[in-house]
Amino acid sequence: MTDSMSAPDSSTLGVSIDLIHLPIQISAEQLRDVYMEVSGTCGYENFTKTAMGARLESSPTPESGISRVTFAKDRVQFEEQGAGTGTDVFFRRIEEVLRSLKQRVNIPMIVARTRNHRTLLQVPGGGEASRWLSEHAFNFDGEDFNAIGRPATVSGLRLQLPPQVQGEAHHLVRIEAWLKAPRSLFIEDVATWRFPLPIDQMEKLGQDLRAAEQVTAVGIPAWIASLGR
Repeated sequence: MTDSMSAPDSSTLGVSIDLIHLPIQISAEQLRDVYMEVSGTCGYENFTKTAMGARLESSPTPESGISRVTFAKDRVQFEEQGAGTGTDVFFRRIEEVLRSLKQRVNIPMIVARTRNHRTLLQVPGGGEASRWLSEHAFNFDGEDFNAIGRPATVSGLRLQLPPQVQGEAHHLVRIEAWLKAPRSLFIEDVATWRFPLPIDQMEKLGQDLRAAEQVTAVGIPAWIASLGR
């Protein structure tokens, strides 16, 4: 439990990133070859053919959650669900899969990227999330809702964080009371990059993911902590 002067404890529910490219034609056999090549280094244990392509995934465990990559005609989606996986490990999986994929099909450019990061934060001071949002995010009290004619609570808020320099992500952040745990805040950060990235510039992709994580894991918790002061 944290006090109102420190950043609240956080735990990651899941992270996903969609790498969008021009439509391609790739066979299930080629995708199976990708699976055979990367399964050892990435920990994928299952190959499933889908209507749009294929899905590779690990077996879920309480300790490591589940890792998944899904191939479609115009995108590759990477997911980490459950137990937290660091950005470096996540990026190495992305790098290995793309390296294997581009040996079999021509994908010169990633035209857009979207990363979704879902996190739980403890409410600073251990209070109830909806009340904390009312009092600290909006400075509301019970009388502020009198004109409505009935009691009301604040369930959440949304932030937009536009890029400040060329190449930065645009962040859409949703902060809500977590219904499953009233003393927790649910944070969803959707970061979008809308400029093309050559598929061989993996170092840039890794830098962008780390920069986005700073917003989610450092910036947002620090801002929430500051509201309780």
